[in-house]
Amino acid sequence: MSEPHSSDPGNAEAPVAAVASLKRRFSLVWLVPVVAALIGGWLVVKALTEKGPEIAISFKTAEGLEVGKTKVRFKDVEIGQVTAITFGNDIKHVIVKAQLVKEAERFLSENTRFWVVRARVSASAIYGLGTVFSGAYIDLDPGKPGKPAQRFVGLEEPPVVTTGLPGRHFILESERRASIEVGAPIYYRQIKVGEVVAYSLNEDGSKVVAKIFVHAPYHAFVSQRSRFWSASGVDLKMDASGLKVYTESLVTILVGGIAFDSFPSSLAPDAQAPEEAVFTLYPNFQAAQAREYTKTNYFVLLFEESVRGLSPGAPVEFRGIPIGHVVDIKSELDFKMNKIKIPVIVAAEPERISIAGKLPEGVTRENLTDYFIEKGLRAQIRTGNLLTGQNYVALDFFPNAKPAALVREGRYGYAEFPTTPTQLEEIGTKVSQLVAKLDKIPVDEIGQNLNATIKGARRVVASPELLETVTSLNAAVKELQLLTAELRTRTAPELTAAVEQARKSLAAAESTLGADAPLQNRLTTALEELAGAARALRVLADYLERHPESALFGKGKPE
Repeated sequence: MSEPHSSDPGNAEAPVAAVASLKRRFSLVWLVPVVAALIGGWLVVKALTEKGPEIAISFKTAEGLEVGKTKVRFKDVEIGQVTAITFGNDIKHVIVKAQLVKEAERFLSENTRFWVVRARVSASAIYGLGTVFSGAYIDLDPGKPGKPAQRFVGLEEPPVVTTGLPGRHFILESERRASIEVGAPIYYRQIKVGEVVAYSLNEDGSKVVAKIFVHAPYHAFVSQRSRFWSASGVDLKMDASGLKVYTESLVTILVGGIAFDSFPSSLAPDAQAPEEAVFTLYPNFQAAQAREYTKTNYFVLLFEESVRGLSPGAPVEFRGIPIGHVVDIKSELDFKMNKIKIPVIVAAEPERISIAGKLPEGVTRENLTDYFIEKGLRAQIRTGNLLTGQNYVALDFFPNAKPAALVREGRYGYAEFPTTPTQLEEIGTKVSQLVAKLDKIPVDEIGQNLNATIKGARRVVASPELLETVTSLNAAVKELQLLTAELRTRTAPELTAAVEQARKSLAAAESTLGADAPLQNRLTTALEELAGAARALRVLADYLERHPESALFGKGKPE
């Protein structure tokens, strides 16, 4: 240390400060910010390297979604969180942005589907009850591998997730949606084996295409011969054995479903169906088990009568056996003939009718229809159900039908098959003919003549001569009654006595002329004697004829 300054101003020598030399050392205090900086940098690098993708999902509404709270999950594992919710450019959708973890990047592709899991109650099931307390969340289905994507269109309804599940997908085609619903059950012999995954219209809108999933091991039962049908509701069938009720389960009665089975009537091979094989969805069990035929012939039937009650799909029957159906019904105005014709186009399956024995000479399969038409085969509309008024087309033989032939080059693009009126139509025609004949009767003239006859009859009835004749006839009747009474009281007893006397006389004659009566014996003897005398006279006459001289000289010779 330096000495203290002297207060003496005369001291010329200035004081010199002594500085001690210090050695520099690193303080431990600086380790804290350095370590913090290193950790922060490491965290930043780690965050940047482990940061997952940021995606944008378009929904129609953001109901139940909250920024910083709504999670993104896959198989109930949290893989992200909603970071922002904004409107789309068209203001019809909302854009939900979510930050996912790095591991979720492999789940994202153009086939990935997102949807919001909320509490939902439908006819087939109840979904997302847990979200009542935890709140809604976004779920996803990775789907099949595809191109990477970060913008998606969310689903409004939860799909049926089958990714990673063992089984097979199949495609069903039908004309109507019927019981097709996402999540609707698939049954095999009344056992639930799968569900409907999705459905939509095809490109031209002519069919409804449904995608179904059948779980393993039941997918092995789906063969190329299998047939699918709508199993919704209850099927009622009444036949000779009684009323039958058929349904797959209680669920199908309420919400519908689809069933399948294999039938021997199918022409397809009995082999397992591949992934996404296409099948036809039949409207009911009866249509599914119906036999299929490879050949179909189309005809047009021309009717001039009303076809009320006949509609497309109505059966075409040959003596009660279905052989086809009605395809279309049209209408045609013929101004030249002043008639209205109704062309009915039908489809017939000739393979439904088999032929026993050999065909007649000159008849082949190609001209068999012409041969039947020559024998009187005609088409006729008949009533199929009296309660509903539904009609059908019947084919039958009518021996008295007018001659007709099959017109192969018809105006409608199909062969024209001859028809015959219905029985009611024939009765109406006959009644019309009868009315036409009645119109020719001179009713007015007959009425005038009848009126004149009635007037003449009145004059005759009121004439005095008729009154006098009636009086005389009355007197004659009275006299006849008196004569009858006299015959009954007088003549009848006398006639009875005479009859009794005649009966007695006949009895006496019978006793006299009987076979064993004495008179009969005597009469027989007398007759025999008369016969002998007659023979003697005949001998005498012969002798006298040969010897006339014996009448004078006797039987001896004359002297």
